[in-house]
Amino acid sequence: MPAVGLLTLGLLVGTLGLPAASASDTTLPAPEVESTDAATDALTEVRELADGRTETGRDLTMALRELRLHQDELSPTDRTAARRLLNRPPTKYQWASEQVQQFGGVLVHWDAGTVTPAYVSQVGTVVNNVLATYTGSGYRAPKSDGTNGGVAAGLLDIYLVDFAAKGEFGLYGYCDSDAPPPNNGPYDVSAYCAFDNDYAEYPGTPDNTLNVTAAHELFHAVQFAYDYEEDRWFLEATATWVEDELYDDVNDNWQYLAASPLRQPRQSLDQWTETGLRQYGEWIFFRYLSERWPTRQGALPVIMRRLMDRVDGAAGGPDTYSMRAIERELKARGTSLAKVYADFSDANRRPQVTYEEGASYQAAAPSATWKLSKRHPDTRVRRTTVNHLASATARLVPGAKVAGDKWRLRVKLDLPSQHAAAVISSYRTDGVVKTRPVRLDRHGRGTAVVRFDGRTVRYVEVTLVNTSARYRCWRAQPDARVLYSCRGKPRDQRQPMLIRARAIR
Repeated sequence: MPAVGLLTLGLLVGTLGLPAASASDTTLPAPEVESTDAATDALTEVRELADGRTETGRDLTMALRELRLHQDELSPTDRTAARRLLNRPPTKYQWASEQVQQFGGVLVHWDAGTVTPAYVSQVGTVVNNVLATYTGSGYRAPKSDGTNGGVAAGLLDIYLVDFAAKGEFGLYGYCDSDAPPPNNGPYDVSAYCAFDNDYAEYPGTPDNTLNVTAAHELFHAVQFAYDYEEDRWFLEATATWVEDELYDDVNDNWQYLAASPLRQPRQSLDQWTETGLRQYGEWIFFRYLSERWPTRQGALPVIMRRLMDRVDGAAGGPDTYSMRAIERELKARGTSLAKVYADFSDANRRPQVTYEEGASYQAAAPSATWKLSKRHPDTRVRRTTVNHLASATARLVPGAKVAGDKWRLRVKLDLPSQHAAAVISSYRTDGVVKTRPVRLDRHGRGTAVVRFDGRTVRYVEVTLVNTSARYRCWRAQPDARVLYSCRGKPRDQRQPMLIRARAIR
């Protein structure tokens, strides 16, 4: 309302003879500013993870990051609650008597009487070994936080906490930063981390649990030295990938394969979900890359460090978002994301021969299976839709009387004219698999013919792939339950794909 209108209203009130305000009248307090949806979601996620009210296996690190990035959007009441959650462990958990011991560039902290001296030494040794592996492979060391840990500058602070005693059941550890980056960068920040005080209450052996937790969380500390605000799916998937690189016999990350492109091929690769474990299961894509390009510097494949170099948001870094970094790295290696993702989608149909440890992996069931016979040789035209960086597989099985050298399977495809691919693979009775891409014309149409003799062919699979990595970046809603690369909206979701298969001779 314009100011003149307010003045007029005041004059009218006066003429109605209403009593003037007395000195004893109280002014109503201004309503408290409400938290934004994104800030509320971030605070809720941290609370639920800390209280053990969300799915076991989710990482607190990224939740704390989101809360720090959105804490200025909280109401005063919520901001006070957030500060308590964001305090370092000695303050957060009200330690009675903080103890410290230095191990090279690492400073281990604990509350007196909660940790054995042997475990303190073990943690110091494990952390130094993990960090040495990362720096020896060309990665940047975690950035110093000065004297924020209360002792000498330049040390990485590791806090040992009895999470179960604090009611934080299922929490393995986390890393955090006291100083999130400025809005316009640079985006590299310091880190500190917290681990459990003995890992006695967790599945697996305490030693193994400490090892893989250190590998995962300290990789987050390294990531922070590149880009604190990089895409969540990428940060979690690569930190889960590295667990198996450092501690190959532990295999803790196998638990996430049920929620991975291996078992859920129809879901997009690059998603982070508010609930569930999908972002952890996406580590299998980076395992595929590192086995396909295995050249190492130190103990780790070079290709993975090159991805971190490409997303580097420190001063002078390219600050590329996750999927574009992958595209550019693959192009530099003489291929493309479209080709590699099509190969990956087909290779996941037979993990036992694709991956070094694939005998222990399980592939997804086909999206559809048809048995073709002399009487019913044709599937007719079948239609499906496929999201970006996802795939669907049709399996064609020769019937009992489809036997003889002359039998062939003819597959006709009608796919989008861009950002689509198909791979056809024949699985023979002798265990040999023959695979090749289906050539598509500029309209997305293609035909493939392969042998279909039931005596020598068990089945044929056709994998349809949406290879799009196009986004309208930074368009996701602040409270979105699923996020993709660059917080973008994928431009090529639910792409229609048609297939028709016929047994012929």
